[in-house]
Amino acid sequence: MIRLLTLVPKPTGISPGQRFRLEQWAPPLRREHGIELDFVPFESKKLTDILYEPGRKVEKAIWVLWDTWRRRNAVQLANRYDGVIVFREAALLGPPLYEWLLSRKDAPIFFDFDDAIWLPQNSGANGVFAKLHFRGKTSTICKLSRAVLAGNEYLADYARQRNDNVFVLPTSIDLTRYPVQPPLSMDDPFVIGWSGSSHTLQHLEHARAPIERLAQKRKVVVRVVCNKPPSTPFTGAENVFVPWREDGEAAELGAAHVGIMPLPDDPFTRGKCGLKALQYMATGRPVVISPVGVNREIVKSGKSKEPKKNVSNIRILDKIRVIDRFRMKVGNR
Repeated sequence: MIRLLTLVPKPTGISPGQRFRLEQWAPPLRREHGIELDFVPFESKKLTDILYEPGRKVEKAIWVLWDTWRRRNAVQLANRYDGVIVFREAALLGPPLYEWLLSRKDAPIFFDFDDAIWLPQNSGANGVFAKLHFRGKTSTICKLSRAVLAGNEYLADYARQRNDNVFVLPTSIDLTRYPVQPPLSMDDPFVIGWSGSSHTLQHLEHARAPIERLAQKRKVVVRVVCNKPPSTPFTGAENVFVPWREDGEAAELGAAHVGIMPLPDDPFTRGKCGLKALQYMATGRPVVISPVGVNREIVKSGKSKEPKKNVSNIRILDKIRVIDRFRMKVGNR
């Protein structure tokens, strides 16, 4: 058994990237490959509960500082493991101090990331913390790591400038846990689904004009699965807000005729790994997505007729190949 200390931002069952890149694969990794992932989140439950609420800056700052100090325990834990996986970063703020300390240990570091996190982005309710978030740490973590696992070629190109041992590990869906949903009636209303977190609601606005034009021609329902509703309803459409929950997520996404993933085309969004599109397709629903970054590979316009094969089987095979090479790297550390 290979035991890996897995440093993640949030408690399990919350963060999409963390869930689909690591958490869902922990049971089969242990059962079929002899690799055990022990998840140690940066955020305490208290910080997770308040982090994306407006205001409460002093309270947030106190808990961020406490959780940053508490993260030192991970450095001590590393001595008990065969390796360390760092997903995105070891600590929310500050330079890569903990990654540097971990690199001094015997256990090798494996860095996994699924966004262009070295670039500035809209920090929403937490703009006050943006200046304390060292974007340059991504470059340093790449250099400190034994190997880097990138979600797509765009991210891998960045990592290859800093590390010679880079693997492309696409985000994927385990269809045994994400079943195809029953077909919907094609009678009105036409249901358009979108899913995401509150800080990505801004991307939904890029679809507002065409959705509102469509609503002038037929009955439309805009179904938003998120931790908070859009601030402005879609004019002319029925607006349905569904609070996100992990349990029953596939059924909630499958309750729409089509899933959408609108994005602007900029350096940050080109690093996206297309998770929303993969989720919709896994439920058996067609998708309408912006041709940005890896979205061009996931969906070939008018040609992607077998999403089950395209989305799951090929990507699972890619993952297994990386796992086998990963085992060799840990075994030869």
